Amino acid sequence: MRKWLILLLTLMMLPVCTANAETVTGLSYDDFLSKYAENLDFINDNAGRHLLPLIPAKRDAGWNDGRLFYEIFGDVLTLTIRTDATGEVIEYCSISLTAPADMSYGSTIHRDFTTSGYQSYGMLMAMAAGQTAYERYSLVTEVESGLAASGVFYKQIGVYSLEAASLDGTVIMTFHNSTAMPTPSPVPSETPVPEETPVPENLG
Repeated sequence: MRKWLILLLTLMMLPVCTANAETVTGLSYDDFLSKYAENLDFINDNAGRHLLPLIPAKRDAGWNDGRLFYEIFGDVLTLTIRTDATGEVIEYCSISLTAPADMSYGSTIHRDFTTSGYQSYGMLMAMAAGQTAYERYSLVTEVESGLAASGVFYKQIGVYSLEAASLDGTVIMTFHNSTAMPTPSPVPSETPVPEETPVPENLG
């Protein structure tokens, strides 16, 4: 009887332990992509858009420790995600949105910028804690209100600290995982490069 009771208690504790593990380690890249796609569906339904998820390019971090980068580079929208050494959990995420110079309302450039803006919403919402896209959209409202008021916004979201700033037409939103291990320092070259000797300007 006692063994059965211990087994039952163990099974009851499993979901709790799993949830705590997810809270400590952070959001997986796969979950980010899933939430990002759900968010775009939500935006499409509510804003009459036809957005499709952008596919980040994958590359090795170059530190020989399992870390990976997932990136999207553009003149208007950029996304940089770095995973931890497992290659799964996000330890750093940066989203940048830049308004093109001399953009006029209703122009093709303006329409493209608006599309990129909605894409950035979907990415930002993917890092939010809500279970549904509707709940996650509240983070967009918070960031917009904070930036409009002071140009900066800070918020703790689980293990992630969010820092957002708006300057000269560019909004940058950065998430840092507080449980992430420090990134490796660059390994110095075995043969140091000699410094150049300054040449006098008035030589000869």
